Amino acid sequence: MKNRLVSFIPKFPGCRIAVLGDLMLDAYVWGRATRLSQEAPVPVIRAERDTTAPGGAANVVRNLVSLGAKAYAFGLVGTDQPGRDLLAALQAGGADTSGVIADASRPTTVKTRVLAGTQQVVRIDREVTEPIPAELRAELAGRLRQVVEAGLVDAVIIEDYAKGVLSRDLVQEVVEFCNRAGVFVTLDPHPSNRFDVKGLRLMTPNRSEAFALAGAYYQSGVLPVANDAPLLAVGRRLNETWGPELLLVTLGAKGMALFAGDAPPVHIPTQAIEVFDVSGAGDTVMAVFVLALASGACPADAACLANSAAGIVVAEVGTAVVTPEGLRHALLEVHNYPTELA
Repeated sequence: MKNRLVSFIPKFPGCRIAVLGDLMLDAYVWGRATRLSQEAPVPVIRAERDTTAPGGAANVVRNLVSLGAKAYAFGLVGTDQPGRDLLAALQAGGADTSGVIADASRPTTVKTRVLAGTQQVVRIDREVTEPIPAELRAELAGRLRQVVEAGLVDAVIIEDYAKGVLSRDLVQEVVEFCNRAGVFVTLDPHPSNRFDVKGLRLMTPNRSEAFALAGAYYQSGVLPVANDAPLLAVGRRLNETWGPELLLVTLGAKGMALFAGDAPPVHIPTQAIEVFDVSGAGDTVMAVFVLALASGACPADAACLANSAAGIVVAEVGTAVVTPEGLRHALLEVHNYPTELA
């Protein structure tokens, strides 16, 4: 099985993926906790360095290009320095940013994390989350439609972080013109936006998001997944209301559950060796799963590849990406999957 999974990695550079959604800049202040403040019972962080990286939908783009794929970004940034920094970072990685609109009336979303060593102390969000004007949504749809109808992409990933870029009408429009063009669409949903759109190839909520999207009270999980009655009920509900071909629910330390139609869910156990930071792990899962599907992998193999990739990035502090070499090493040398997934 390991060799079969590894065989898909050289196919990633032949994939062409568009990403539509909430583009962000992740900023980090790295330092050391030296003492407690005399002003309040909080640590004093002695800052040593500052870094930035693409976040949100932009982190999906970053993962795609890191794995060798051709990636197109669609979304909004401000005409501010964070927006310029974000575009420069995406372009330096090789992404096509011609689908990104710079809007002077809306600041770029920035999430600033302050860390003491490897421990996150606080996160500061600078953002505007009101819905963007209809004309900007129409412009985004038009730019994406042009790329899709020109035959330049194999798949479209929609990343919803509830920052105001996406609406149900926009998502449904994208799904419809992509399906007409033979381009499959995947969605990483946000529980505050229950779009209930039809025609998706894949949805990738985490457990908490899945329960919220299904309108169910959250309940902790049990293993095996076949005995997790609340999760099975949520999976059925999401399949009834959204009707995706595939539903991948990430379960944190318990791995992933892959639902496909009426078949029993497939459980993919976690492959994380150490967990330092889970931020961005969902972005990596989506990027790798879609690349695997576009490379001809079956859904179970795609889930295993995505799971291994997630195990790599959660072992890093800060928003991280996967490389072909890192994923190959993890599959061959580090991670193991049950024989029933073979």
